[in-house]
Amino acid sequence: MTDDLRRLVRLQEILAASEELAERIAGIPAEVARLEKDLLAAEERLEKGRAGLQDLQKERRKLEMELMGIESKIAKYQTQLLEVKTNKEYQAMLKEIETCRAEREACDEKILLDMEAGEQRGRELRAREEALTQQRRDTAEAKTRLDGLLHQLHRETEALREERRKVEESITPGHLDSFLKVARQRKGLALVAVRDGLCGGCHVRVMPKLVQQVRRATGLIACDSCKRFLYVPEEPAGDGSAPADSPEP
Repeated sequence: MTDDLRRLVRLQEILAASEELAERIAGIPAEVARLEKDLLAAEERLEKGRAGLQDLQKERRKLEMELMGIESKIAKYQTQLLEVKTNKEYQAMLKEIETCRAEREACDEKILLDMEAGEQRGRELRAREEALTQQRRDTAEAKTRLDGLLHQLHRETEALREERRKVEESITPGHLDSFLKVARQRKGLALVAVRDGLCGGCHVRVMPKLVQQVRRATGLIACDSCKRFLYVPEEPAGDGSAPADSPEP
């Protein structure tokens, strides 16, 4: 493999790494927004729960006032009961008192249910308040962590940008221009390895003659199918195998 090919392979790795970093950087604001949205939703649920508890307490106070009115009516009827002169009036008054007592019983039951519901909602609210306090801490910590990650990714991006500049300066201009043109057309994958006789880009079989040309070429040779540039990976040194382009016996 020529030096230019080695540098182009590295340039392609840099471009891929840079794109991945750019995607991660772009995703951080969305993650921060999600954290803030979740926190806001939790705060709104808590406020809604508080409003619901307040409504329940208002309803209970209303029932208590109603109960006081019923008690007053019962006391009034009991006083009037002593003043009636006929049995018919006496029976009518007893009926009114019985009706009021039934209303009082129903009102007592409602108040008891509201009290139990209020206690349950109160416990739920306290649990939500504790959870919200923890969520606020977690959100703040996550945002701090994401901010640190963002700075780190920017540093890595800058380092790759500087390495890319140096690598591009060391590549033959004509090869670099051709590589970048194909990279733009092929979503960054302009240079692919030939393995097992197949193009690493389109996976179409590469003719042996073309593989030999790629091995020996000093320039760039494209795949007949996908038009990406081909290279043959170098064999690890000292593996004991025969050279890749050695003629068969």
